[in-house]
Amino acid sequence: MPEEINRVVADHISTLLFSPTNTGVQNLYNEGIKGDKTPFNIDNAGVFHSGDVMYDNSMFFEEKAKNISTVINDLKLKKNNFILATIHRDNNTDDPSRLNAIFNAIQKISVENNINFVIPLHPRTKKMLPSNIEKTLYNLVFSNTLIKLIQPISFFDMISLESNAFMIFTDSGGVQKEAFFYKKPCIIMRSETEWVEIVEAGAATICDADEKRIIDAFNKYKTLKPDIFPSVFGNGNAAEQICKQIFHTFNKTI
Repeated sequence: MPEEINRVVADHISTLLFSPTNTGVQNLYNEGIKGDKTPFNIDNAGVFHSGDVMYDNSMFFEEKAKNISTVINDLKLKKNNFILATIHRDNNTDDPSRLNAIFNAIQKISVENNINFVIPLHPRTKKMLPSNIEKTLYNLVFSNTLIKLIQPISFFDMISLESNAFMIFTDSGGVQKEAFFYKKPCIIMRSETEWVEIVEAGAATICDADEKRIIDAFNKYKTLKPDIFPSVFGNGNAAEQICKQIFHTFNKTI
């Protein structure tokens, strides 16, 4: 992905590198950044497994969302009894075969299991749906009262949906992690993931845009919900660790 180029460049012009996972630390070592000797500088960067500031935020704002968001009641949802789905990547939205496979799976799962799907529609997805999925499927999806196609939602509403869902389907990198943070099984509608740890833990399954694999993964999690969510992203104090190391490196006190 284009942003990966920026990340690699940033790696090699930084003095301190803070990785959310041990896998990230190993990736930096593989780039030739050892990070094991002081003093740290641009030619000898320090590498630290700090945990993920996104995890810090998710835990902090989950509590706030409980008092701010009304989306669960507004959509008449039952906690832990609906599936949140997000679909926005252009290789899914702009490819009719992939988009049809994804929505065929969602349509079948919702009807066969009598379970609600909540799908906040990304503008690109909303634009491409009429032209890129078959007319019969389009009519089925839009007439299915179990599938709630809604407008893009606020930050707090998204947190509320994630933390109260039974399961999450997504092609987003961030939502994959948030599913893990909130201990929700995740079906990844991509061919790969940046967050291999959640797949290795059994909390997520890579299904690509494959109708059968999506349905099979749903059935697996429906009866065998993963109960192992190791603390691979830290313990919620990544920001504090990062700040302490920055102050220490540059001879400041806190």
